[in-house]
Amino acid sequence: MSADFFQPGRTYAYDSDGFTAPELVTLFRVVADTAHPDTGKRMAFGWLRVGEEQAWSPYAEPADEWPTCWTDVTENYGGQEQDVPPPALAADTTRRAHLLNAIHAGGRWKSGTVVRWYKTNGYEGLGIPAARHDLAVLRDSGALVQHDEKGVRYFTAARSGGSRG
Repeated sequence: MSADFFQPGRTYAYDSDGFTAPELVTLFRVVADTAHPDTGKRMAFGWLRVGEEQAWSPYAEPADEWPTCWTDVTENYGGQEQDVPPPALAADTTRRAHLLNAIHAGGRWKSGTVVRWYKTNGYEGLGIPAARHDLAVLRDSGALVQHDEKGVRYFTAARSGGSRG
């Protein structure tokens, strides 16, 4: 993908006003940049952290947000050489960020729904155990809300209602 969009291996900061305190800066470490197979809509996948004290969470960002609110700050944050995940972890992160983006479109997501989504999106060889694990990881990161009703467990996107910065 071209330099007019997020680049894998780079860190970007979201700062809409230019005056955000360093301990509150939202950082996005990009793992992958891809286009939707049908629509061609570009997405960047990786890790997002809001503020220095928060944990990193899986995240996806659409191309229509670029470049107005993100600034490449890789050098300001010590580069990513020591932070680059091993390939298997990067693949899991990319898949989970892609899944999270789909879940944000709405609906109730159960493990069987995720398995069908895997197949539709080219993630071969993943079944119910992988789906349960991905849903649990996204839930534990705060990105999903788990709902338990009589005889069924499903997940929906967590809606913060706030802004990134």
